[in-house]
Amino acid sequence: MPDNSKPLFSRPVLAIIMVFCTLAVWVLQLTAPSSKLPTPNIETSETDSGIPIIWLEQDSWEGGDKVEIRFAFRTPAPQSTPTPTNLAQTTLAMLMSDSLPLSTASINQRLAPLAAQASSHYDYESQVIGVTLSSQTAYLMRTLSLVNNWLAEPVFKHRTLDGWQRRHTEIEPYKAEKGLFQNQQERENTDVATVTLEQVSQYYKTMHSNASAIYVIGNLNTEAKAAIEEVLNNVSKNDQLAVASTSIEDYEPTSRTVEFNKKSASDYLWQTQSAVALKPIASVKEWISLQIWGADLVSTLNQQTNMDFVQLAFTLSPKHPWARWNIQYSAALTQDAESLNTKILDAKSLLTQQNMPSAQDQATFNRLFDSFKTQLEIQTQSPTWWSYMATQVTHLDGQLTLEEFVSSYKEAIDTFTQTDYQNALTDLLKTSTYQEIQVYQ
Repeated sequence: MPDNSKPLFSRPVLAIIMVFCTLAVWVLQLTAPSSKLPTPNIETSETDSGIPIIWLEQDSWEGGDKVEIRFAFRTPAPQSTPTPTNLAQTTLAMLMSDSLPLSTASINQRLAPLAAQASSHYDYESQVIGVTLSSQTAYLMRTLSLVNNWLAEPVFKHRTLDGWQRRHTEIEPYKAEKGLFQNQQERENTDVATVTLEQVSQYYKTMHSNASAIYVIGNLNTEAKAAIEEVLNNVSKNDQLAVASTSIEDYEPTSRTVEFNKKSASDYLWQTQSAVALKPIASVKEWISLQIWGADLVSTLNQQTNMDFVQLAFTLSPKHPWARWNIQYSAALTQDAESLNTKILDAKSLLTQQNMPSAQDQATFNRLFDSFKTQLEIQTQSPTWWSYMATQVTHLDGQLTLEEFVSSYKEAIDTFTQTDYQNALTDLLKTSTYQEIQVYQ
């Protein structure tokens, strides 16, 4: 008879099995995908004029009716005054106003009863026209008809331009980001009041001669997809594909600080505008690093006793990305901080890892990273968030494309470490370009 009291494995063998099982569980946990993060499906096609259409949908949107359409354009090379950014700003403002034929209402006033909304975005390298609409048949066809009339042949009106320019005549003498694009800004007119209606009409045509792509994001049935394709073909029938991202002149600015409106020593610092150039994002981990750095910068500055609030924004264009933030100060808070001998961090100091809590303290990094992941699980369920990622973070001609982001972002998050974060900050932040405008009262 066998001896049942004898163990099945010897102690050395059992120890090896236990170690192997522990390692196997650890490897599985390390490589297992985040179940709460979706992997959207991407399909591509073209309009009749050859403009790429990127269709993005995911399983969780089945049964939903929210659809995002984004028309993306590249800024042409600057050839005349005023600057392309001023032309883009004015043109999109006119487009979002009463540019429908025979209409005195803005486009969003016309779209509101159809559960739809229009939006726009511009920066130094691109422009985006967006439409959020419902895929329900009762709304979809009427919305598409309205969008077709709006974008195919918009009517820009003199009275609308005059009214808009009157409201925008007080141009800020200084903007921090101007230092990042100094060569372009110095040689061109910066006053939006000089833009004419003819220039607006011409620039809208120029935009369509520099089309980048069209994005359609959301759940669509066959009928809705065919209806959208028909409108996209009509709106883009005269479009031409942009041959390059942009030709902003390569320029490495030097750091500067400008004091504005300071007349005496008794004037107190009321506001600062800061900007810093970034290296173009080449990976998901670099994008994650910027999100954590931004959250840490805002949180750390908001804890300063002399500050009311801080606002931060990224412009993640493909060739010349940059970050900007505004700080609002309070005279009373500043006096209190000085009387308490409180150490006050300035904005520039947070460009170095030595002063960033998330780069120095593991617990702070973990807290911010966990918060980021929680927010991301919510954001990735929204077609609107994916439309932002498609047009303002990833780029067809950039180092990080939408397809690359979709295929790798879950793994990047699952394997992201504080060391990855520290290395990315060293590469991303061009600290030598820091610009600051100090406004006194």
